[in-house]
Amino acid sequence: MAGPEISNASGTRRNFRLITAAALAMAELLLVIVTYQVMASIECRLTEIETACRALRSMTARGLSVMAVMAIYFWLRPMAFRTLSSAIQKSPGHRLWIGSHIFGITLIFLPIFVFGAAEISKTFTPSLVLLLSGGLCAAMSLLLWVTPWKQWRRWMRSDSYLLPLALITGSLIPDLANLIRPAWELSALSSLTFFLVFICLSLWGFEVGVHPPSYEIGVKDFYVQIASQCSGVEGIALITIFMGIYALLMRSELRQNWFWLILFPLAVLTSWIFNILRISILIVIGANVSPEHALNGFHSYAGWLMFTALALGIVFIATRASWLHRQTSTTASPRASLRQDDLALRIVPFIAMMLSGVMASTFWQNSDDGYALRVGLMSATLWFFFPALRSLISAPRLASVLVGLCVGMMWVLTSAPSKAQPTLPTTTWITLRLVGTILLVPVIEELFFRGYVVRRLNRGGILWAVLAVFLSSLLFGLMHERMLAGALAGVVFAMLYMRQNRLSDAIIAHMSANATIAVFALWTAKWALI
Repeated sequence: MAGPEISNASGTRRNFRLITAAALAMAELLLVIVTYQVMASIECRLTEIETACRALRSMTARGLSVMAVMAIYFWLRPMAFRTLSSAIQKSPGHRLWIGSHIFGITLIFLPIFVFGAAEISKTFTPSLVLLLSGGLCAAMSLLLWVTPWKQWRRWMRSDSYLLPLALITGSLIPDLANLIRPAWELSALSSLTFFLVFICLSLWGFEVGVHPPSYEIGVKDFYVQIASQCSGVEGIALITIFMGIYALLMRSELRQNWFWLILFPLAVLTSWIFNILRISILIVIGANVSPEHALNGFHSYAGWLMFTALALGIVFIATRASWLHRQTSTTASPRASLRQDDLALRIVPFIAMMLSGVMASTFWQNSDDGYALRVGLMSATLWFFFPALRSLISAPRLASVLVGLCVGMMWVLTSAPSKAQPTLPTTTWITLRLVGTILLVPVIEELFFRGYVVRRLNRGGILWAVLAVFLSSLLFGLMHERMLAGALAGVVFAMLYMRQNRLSDAIIAHMSANATIAVFALWTAKWALI
């Protein structure tokens, strides 16, 4: 069973607004997570309105749920996808809504620049106003840029309003999990989870301390309590809801008996095992790395990352396993076509890069220590799409190398003065950092910002060209700590790409720039530059 085909030329023209909006929303949500739950950890108990703070923090989980539900919905209902694409082609939204969207994103990140990362908790009320108004403005503007409201309303009516209902359900998944939790409240489950966490930590060689009456367990001075909500019941509830929605959408194609009798028990068991591993790793991080990172970093994301991985695994198995379908599909494997999909090549590696950043912040107190994971995930994604990437590879031009050299030198010369780090990183870390900085990141960022964003925004004519360069460079600048310098570098790379419509020119220039910066970092031991 395959989802809607979007790699052909006409389909690409028809779908680019919808796909661009989805890619932007995913990237921006991941950036919000990194900014407000890693870089600026908000302690809700220290704010003036703790309830509102906790509700706001739940929005990231709800956003991830909504995006997952939307992706699965369009994958399982290709006719609805094609109908919406046709409506967008006939009546695209006004391009000025992109400016409104950027304004909303600016409001979201404004508290960091106005109040500072360390003071967000103390100035939460004005930050809340900016975050809520910015989020509403950004979301509505992006939807209206895709197509006007009347087209959305007409399409939703033709689809029996199933997508809004699915999205509302997705946004309520955390609450639904809490509501059905009492049905799973078994003291035996908490006891068994407690015992298996003890076994797991003991097998890893730790001296484990326990207090069975209160289900407290820990290593050294770091202890956690395995309350009912930590027994794995929440993950089981989430998987139950997810599989229920999936089974409902696919009721005409699935063999329901086999789905519930075989796949569901396996999913529940896997979810519970993931929870045991999550608690065990949480204790190890709290005891040996940082209690604060364990509670505010790993604990905040690990559960949702594991749930997302399990949900994707369920969809993968359910779509590939012929014994779960009423009729065995005779179509070609979607993997072969996906690996050669030019559109997916330009978007998926960027999402993988952003997701790897969230994972590194989840599992490591210092996200730089998790760079090996990032390199592995980025490399695997590019390798997967190599059949499509091969067509973009061409011999480097001297002009591209020289332009990149100039960009790199300007980046170094305009960087803030900093001292060399007294401790030398390991050779492995330096090697991985160089591979990521020089070889992987330039390819992924150029594929997305120049190969996708510039290409889609530029419809011909000087006005569209200027708009494409400006917006893509602004988004590129937001990816960097030095936003202005990053945006200016983005302008240079975009102009180089548009000169002869060769993406390899921008990639080589970006590689050359990053290599120049890396050489300077190696020479001066200023590792923060890379």
